[in-house]
Amino acid sequence: MSGCKPLLGVSLGSGITGTPTTGTNTDAGTGVLTGQVVLLSDQTFVSAALFTKTATVSADGVTGTAVTAAWDGVDTFELDGVAQEATNWINVKPDDIQGDALLTYQPVSTSSVSNANLAVISSTLLDGLFTSVTAQRSPSFAQVVLFFRNVGTGSAISGLHVTMASAQVAAYSTSAGFVLDDGTAVTDASGLVLFGNVETTLANDSTQTVTVSRPATATSAAVSGGTFAIKVGENAATIATVSVSL
Repeated sequence: MSGCKPLLGVSLGSGITGTPTTGTNTDAGTGVLTGQVVLLSDQTFVSAALFTKTATVSADGVTGTAVTAAWDGVDTFELDGVAQEATNWINVKPDDIQGDALLTYQPVSTSSVSNANLAVISSTLLDGLFTSVTAQRSPSFAQVVLFFRNVGTGSAISGLHVTMASAQVAAYSTSAGFVLDDGTAVTDASGLVLFGNVETTLANDSTQTVTVSRPATATSAAVSGGTFAIKVGENAATIATVSVSL
């Protein structure tokens, strides 16, 4: 099965520092989350195919502890007892820990969504991306894939400079591939940035901050777009959309 898409429309923030918002999906959250798991294996981080291996899906539960469900590689998973939150960091952990797919975090607005396709990211994909910018991925750190979009229109935003102090690598998508940030890099029309080898404070429950701005030009001053908390984990990947009011 190809052409599956993960739920990338759920957003973090609205240009207000540290304040997450719900997505625009009107499928009201019910405490149950269903969906499929897909594998992201190209550098757009959009094209996906069904992940045909088994995995465990986990989310914050209504009792304050995590709830889990099995993904069998074919049938829709059903996760019960999910906390209805504006930003519930769901993770998908492949059962084959030596396989290509990484444990992957993604935010889902479970207060408004009860069906979502979830993603896992290919380690081979990330290794190739690192190689293309003359860097090396470390399994001791986290890898973070972020799309930056306009909070009002949902369109990708070009011309943003974004930083994550805890990342050893910042690579921006361009029409010619990814390029390392030299301090002046800005997002292109895809609004896509990879933060690589991100430090974690706890293996499976840590957040790091991304800071967004529009750099000054000859005719305008620099503008802050806010800061946003991103869930990360050791030897894991994160994929999310950050909505910005710029």
